[in-house]
Amino acid sequence: MRKTLSRIFLAISLFSIGFIVALILISDFEWTKQGQAASPTPAVNAPKSESTLGEDTKNSALALNNAFVEIAKKTTKSVVTIRTTKVIEHPSMENSPFKEFFGKDFFERFYPKGEFKSSALGSGVIVSNDGYILTNHHVVSQGEEITVKLKDGREFEAEEVKSDEMTDIAVIKIDAEDLPAIQIGNSDQLNVGEWVLAIGSPFSEQLQHTVTAGIVSAKGRTDVMRARNRDLYENFIQTDAAINPGNSGGALVNLYGQLVGINTAIATRSGGSQGVGFAIPINMATKVMNDLIEKGRVVRAWLGVRIQDVDNDLANSMDMDRPYGAAVLEVVSESPAAKSDLKVGDVIVEVDGKDVRNSSELRTRIAGLNPDSEHELTIIRKGKKKRVTVTLGELPENIPQRSSTQDESVSNFGMTLRDITPSMEKQFNLSVGSGVLVTEVERGSPAAEKNIRPGHVITHVGLDNPIDNMDEYREAMSKYQPGESVLFIVRAGENTFFAGFEIPEE
Repeated sequence: MRKTLSRIFLAISLFSIGFIVALILISDFEWTKQGQAASPTPAVNAPKSESTLGEDTKNSALALNNAFVEIAKKTTKSVVTIRTTKVIEHPSMENSPFKEFFGKDFFERFYPKGEFKSSALGSGVIVSNDGYILTNHHVVSQGEEITVKLKDGREFEAEEVKSDEMTDIAVIKIDAEDLPAIQIGNSDQLNVGEWVLAIGSPFSEQLQHTVTAGIVSAKGRTDVMRARNRDLYENFIQTDAAINPGNSGGALVNLYGQLVGINTAIATRSGGSQGVGFAIPINMATKVMNDLIEKGRVVRAWLGVRIQDVDNDLANSMDMDRPYGAAVLEVVSESPAAKSDLKVGDVIVEVDGKDVRNSSELRTRIAGLNPDSEHELTIIRKGKKKRVTVTLGELPENIPQRSSTQDESVSNFGMTLRDITPSMEKQFNLSVGSGVLVTEVERGSPAAEKNIRPGHVITHVGLDNPIDNMDEYREAMSKYQPGESVLFIVRAGENTFFAGFEIPEE
């Protein structure tokens, strides 16, 4: 009995000792963990910098998240949904050639007379508290009735609509006061890679004030809407913030909540967003808007040249180090360019010290300047840079067609001549750019009888009088009187021949 009690006592003692040891170990483990976490001196290999970086990253992410939230709260109230409607009549079937075959009842049943309303959806941005709203021309141009719906649910009919197809900008006016106008930013200060938010009403009114985020993918995009209109002034901001049908006219804002662009177009194969959207820079849009409001039309500056892009071949032929700028094909007579030192064959590479990448950019840049203002153009002429000062004019409604390089028919000779431009050199495979180019020859004319053909070049008017362009040709021809004979030296590819003509009596 005594042995049994001893064994029990021993077992209890061992258990108690084990339990106490376990408590000590557990307590020591917890104390050690807490001590390490609180210790100001980390272990030798502890990744202290990684822990700090992780916290900074978390704080940065939260800051960006909060910024998006605040921007959305601040700006969505300034974005509106625009609904346009138009009455369309059913086409009349009275004169259908199939009327007799199918019978009158067939057409009345399947093609009843009447009208129906076609509607379209877009977006807009409130830019003044007294009711001015900025949007796209293509959003409102087809609408007979234009309804503007605010975020608070109120709806207004547009009282005034002014638009400019050339920039795809429109401004509409509603009868309202104390509206939440958005803050206007500066699109020239946007940087590629900068965060932006796109706000609008994609697809339907049920999705109004949709906010999407992305970055500025590129700036200065041109020829985006060439298929629609070759004469548009384009300088688009490209973004990967989702833009879909219905977003047109909506806001592109920066992280300050400022309006930096008007969402306008997408590049897509599916009909929806594929990460390539385009917005009109707000600096361009506000100039157009102010002109429309104050003057009822857009006032644009005018240089007076016809231009083309510079490709690799053209750059090499002009001794340029790379293809850029806008090559001058023609100088319109009596234009600002004609009154300056600009000449055919010059390549305009800078305007006021800023690079010009292509002809579309030059056209848009000049149009955005003020008429009667003086500017410095940097050109490349025969491989060397030169500066030309020009005072711009106002773009006329009808640009004069006669220019220093316009085709000029030579009386009674039956051939059309023009200056040799870089594009003409390439088209006719010309090796030398001096002289004047024959572009057309009338059948049975004196020129045709002398075997002159399109692509031939007249290099001399008289044996000892070489010419380089149409101005020199006209000057040389002015020295001849009716009834006198003139001798041309004509180059045909690698061959040269003479052609004599008598100046006809008037």
